[in-house]
Amino acid sequence: MLLTRISAHTAARQLDPQATDRLTAALAELGLSEPIPDTVHHAFAHPQWRYRLVYRATTTILECAAAHRGHADSGTLDLEPLLRASRRACDDILRAHWMRGTIPFDRRHRINAVRAHARRVVNRVRWAERSLDADPAANLPTHAHRWLTIADRYAGCRIGALLDDVEPSAARRTQAP
Repeated sequence: MLLTRISAHTAARQLDPQATDRLTAALAELGLSEPIPDTVHHAFAHPQWRYRLVYRATTTILECAAAHRGHADSGTLDLEPLLRASRRACDDILRAHWMRGTIPFDRRHRINAVRAHARRVVNRVRWAERSLDADPAANLPTHAHRWLTIADRYAGCRIGALLDDVEPSAARRTQAP
């Protein structure tokens, strides 16, 4: 867990104090004029290891803007930095049930439901990444909005409902014979 804390602070230090300004500019560049949620502002104002997913999602959004800018300027699409940042953030999504620290260890059924939801969210994100090559101008803003939603809901302790386009987590009920 110490390594996780150190890497989270490293990720927070890589984003300068004007990270919210850069995030706002990146969202405006992608055509998303919505304001940054207060929960994401809080994560930048109080950097902690449990907000590592928010920092990684922000890095992914910034890479979306860079890919969009590169595609608009030169017509070429370099998705490698975006996919690398997204892969790191997806790893953190899979660890969200213990990184956030909102579920007691004796609630195993709830942890299992949140882990299943996290796997569905990662599958949805990876499926959406495969469509980025087809139409980057239309799909990059949608992808950035998806990451902003994930960061907002994670910072707001809604780890069982990170995205709307996947079903929310629910405890599995066994069928009686």
